Amino acid sequence: MTDDIAIRVRNLSKCYRVYDKPTDRLKQSIYPRLQRLSRKQTKQYFREFWALKDVSIEIGKGESVGIIGRNGSGKSTLLQLICSTLNATTGNIQTNGRIAALLELGSGFNMEFTGRENVNMNAMILGLSREEIDARFDDIAAFADIGDFMEQPVKSYSSGMMLRLAFAVQSQISPDILIVDEALAVGDTLFQKKCYMSLNKLKSKGTTILFVSHDIGAVKSLTERALLLNLGNVVEDGPSPEVCLKYNQMLFGNVNIVHDTETKTSVNILSISPKQITQGYGRGCAEIQKIEVLGLTSQNTIRGGEAITINVYCAWDVNEVSRIIREKMLFENINIGLLFQNVKHINIFGFNSIQKNMVINPQLQNEVCVSFNLTIPDLSTDDYFITSAIVVGNQENHEILAWYDDVIHLKCESTKKYIFGIFDVEVAIYVK
Repeated sequence: MTDDIAIRVRNLSKCYRVYDKPTDRLKQSIYPRLQRLSRKQTKQYFREFWALKDVSIEIGKGESVGIIGRNGSGKSTLLQLICSTLNATTGNIQTNGRIAALLELGSGFNMEFTGRENVNMNAMILGLSREEIDARFDDIAAFADIGDFMEQPVKSYSSGMMLRLAFAVQSQISPDILIVDEALAVGDTLFQKKCYMSLNKLKSKGTTILFVSHDIGAVKSLTERALLLNLGNVVEDGPSPEVCLKYNQMLFGNVNIVHDTETKTSVNILSISPKQITQGYGRGCAEIQKIEVLGLTSQNTIRGGEAITINVYCAWDVNEVSRIIREKMLFENINIGLLFQNVKHINIFGFNSIQKNMVINPQLQNEVCVSFNLTIPDLSTDDYFITSAIVVGNQENHEILAWYDDVIHLKCESTKKYIFGIFDVEVAIYVK
């Protein structure tokens, strides 16, 4: 394997034996041998479940790769095979460098040992000498931030404390390859932020990162490449935004919409035409026909303090939406929203019609134009993208009818190089 490749997987498959009854496992261990000795046809007392089927991938050094897919698609199995905690049925794996992994909470910990003892044990397993462990222990303890619990048995830890200790060990040893499997989901918000900052720091140092998560926003912001697994197969491999779109289409359905951008002096219009195809996802019974951005002083450019209007023209199939409302027992209200994101797909701010207590009954009309009037906050100079969506229901219980990522691209010009803070954008909204 060349020096620029961190992980190479060739024709990898993993088959599990599934027994319907406990006695079938006993039969499988005894009867086939007796049947072979008596020269009878052997009988199989289990079903085969192929968690992975003939998977081949290459991941370069320093790459950050997201792995996404439905539950049961083979994500965790793939990671465990790469970490050598499982044996493959067929195929082979080559890795280049020290691997650190967060596969599940408590993995690699002895519940009877204290946090300090587990740190020492895990670090030694990962190849650190006693001198290296002693030199890094204070940084590990500071990152975990569990105080006196460091001297208590791990069995007394909460799930959040266990995550803190596990991530602190794996991140502070500067591995060549770091594998994270959904572990960050149990951490509190502040610690999650610390973990993501640590992951970005490791990326900048050239660490190869494999990141499994159902949080599509995190996958798009942390990784440049993504793999989509389905039923044990890699069905998509490419840039993270494109693969995440395919995943959402798999979950919610495929919506093909045709868009064309017509630019005028003070109005940026995104409207239906046969010139360019933009794919979205959803139930397919609604569409955004056109989006208008009015009040721009120059083409595709926004500035802090400018007042703009965004008109969203929507239409839907009344009968189909009514059927979804009955089937899912939803609140009878169409909700139309906009989301501003930066180039790293981090949400900057967003708003929707339900937030403004607007009722749009989908059974009384089949099309509307919702107009959002807002003042642009002081954003950093950067590129920004508007995502738009139509859902039915309320904030807690709803169904996505149509969702379109990055339908409008705007550039922000600012005199401020760095902007900090949370944006609370005032929005006036009405239906035409």
